[in-house]
Amino acid sequence: MDFDIPKHNTPSATLVKNYLNKKSGKVVASRREIKSRFNGMDWFYQKKILVAFINGCATDRDWASRKMFAYWDKSFIPIVATMWGKYHEKPLSWLILRYFPKEYLKQYMDELSEGRNYFFLCQRLFGDHDFVMDRERLDEPDLFELHVMAKMPMSDDEIRSLFFTMIRKICKGLYHSTNMNQWYEKGGDASLTMLDNVKVSRVLLGIELDLHKRELADEFRSWSANVMMDIYQSNEYSMIRQMGLSGHDIRGSVISMIKKYCLKHLDNENDSGESSNSVEIHVAPKLKSSRMGASSVLQSMKDNNPEVDNLIEKFSLEIEDPLPF
Repeated sequence: MDFDIPKHNTPSATLVKNYLNKKSGKVVASRREIKSRFNGMDWFYQKKILVAFINGCATDRDWASRKMFAYWDKSFIPIVATMWGKYHEKPLSWLILRYFPKEYLKQYMDELSEGRNYFFLCQRLFGDHDFVMDRERLDEPDLFELHVMAKMPMSDDEIRSLFFTMIRKICKGLYHSTNMNQWYEKGGDASLTMLDNVKVSRVLLGIELDLHKRELADEFRSWSANVMMDIYQSNEYSMIRQMGLSGHDIRGSVISMIKKYCLKHLDNENDSGESSNSVEIHVAPKLKSSRMGASSVLQSMKDNNPEVDNLIEKFSLEIEDPLPF
C-alpha cells in the first residue's frame, strides 16, 4: 500500500515573499501558514511579518496589532503612527497608549481617550503635573486602581465614599460598562451577596491587600452581612424559597433583591426590615450551551482590556465565534 508523504514546512522567507506578492496566487495559503507558525518563528521573520500584515487589509492589520501588543519593538512606532493616522482603529490605539512616548499621548489626547481608552490613558499619565484627570469619566473601581497604582494615600472616609458610591451606582444601573454587572457563580442563591459582584470583590481585596486596611474591609463585609440578614427575613425571600426552584433559576431575582436591600440600607429609608416595594420574581432562562456564555464573557473582557488577547493565546483558550474588538 502507498503511504502519504509528510508535508514539509515552507521556509519562512518563502511564506513572507508569497504573502507580499499579491499575484503569486498563494496569499491566502501563506497567510494561514504564517498565522499558525508565527509564535515559533525567529524574531527576524516575526518582525517582517508584523510590518507586512499591518500594511495589509483590515483583517491582517487587526491581527498584526494584537500580535504587536505582545511582540513590541520600538521600530514599530513609525508604521503604527502612520496606520493610526489613516484608520484610527481601536487595536492601534492600544499600542499607542501602552508603548508610545507620553508626549505623543498628550498631543493626540482627544482622539486616544474615547470610551474605555480613557482609563488606559490615565494609567500612563496619572501623576504628571500637566495632566488633569477628569474623574467624571472614570468609574469608582478605576479610580481606586489608579490610586493604588500611584501609591497615593486614601483616607478611610475617602474609601468609604468610593465604596458605597460604587454600590449605589451598581444597584441603580448607572454604570455604562457591562463588566460592572458581572457576578461570580455560586452554588446557590443563599450564598450570593453584593460582595460577589466582580468589581466590588476586587476593590474589597485591594482595600485589604494593597492598602493593608483589613479592619475597613471587615467593616464592609459586616455591612453586607447586615443587608443579607434583612433579605433573609423578608417576605420576598420566603416566597422564593417556597417556590422550590434551584439557585440558578432564581439567580436574577436574588440579585435584584440584593440591589434593592443595599439601596434601602444606604438610604436608611426605614428600620422595619421590609420595604414598601416588592421584588418581581423572574426565572432565568437556561443557557443553550456553556460555550456561548464563555464567548460572551471573553468578548466583554477583550473589549475592556487589551491584555486578555495575550492570555487567551497563552493558555490556548478556544472559542467558536470570532472575537473582534
